[in-house]
Amino acid sequence: MVTALVLALAAVAGTGTGDVSFVLPSGVRVRIAEAPFKAGECRVQGCGPEDKACLINGHVPFGTAFGLPQSFVKSIRVEYQGHTYGLDVSDMYDAWGGRPLEAKYKGQVAVRYFGGRCSDGSNCHFRGLFSDGAGSFVAEWQIVSGHPVRTVLTDSSDVMHLFTIDGNIDGPPDYQ
Repeated sequence: MVTALVLALAAVAGTGTGDVSFVLPSGVRVRIAEAPFKAGECRVQGCGPEDKACLINGHVPFGTAFGLPQSFVKSIRVEYQGHTYGLDVSDMYDAWGGRPLEAKYKGQVAVRYFGGRCSDGSNCHFRGLFSDGAGSFVAEWQIVSGHPVRTVLTDSSDVMHLFTIDGNIDGPPDYQ
């Protein structure tokens, strides 16, 4: 499954910049904005073909496995029931590239790249699959009583696999 995910991500991800907007099956509107990465505006350490490590502004960049990224995520905004929240997008590069919300294989949805839902206007849970094959990563956010926090940012293949299992992109079930 992870191999299929990597192939699906590589097939649709790009280095595009700009804004993309979509509505999740749960009714939440999502807007992702990306901009060109300009190395001269950041503190870059390593990141060359011969370097073993890459740091941008003192942090490991997610989304670029080799060399400098082409784009960075400027913002991810979610809207539901009149509430709008900005999600933490620090350290996220070459993330969306204008891809569609879903990738299909033989006419069926093979993977949805962003999911989530809100139990009301102040409590939500979101997950996203980002970037391309070698630089793929996942992020997870919660909004608790109107306060957004990123709870996961990783390139772990185990976590990526968990997010791709049927329905898991929308987060854990609501227990009541």
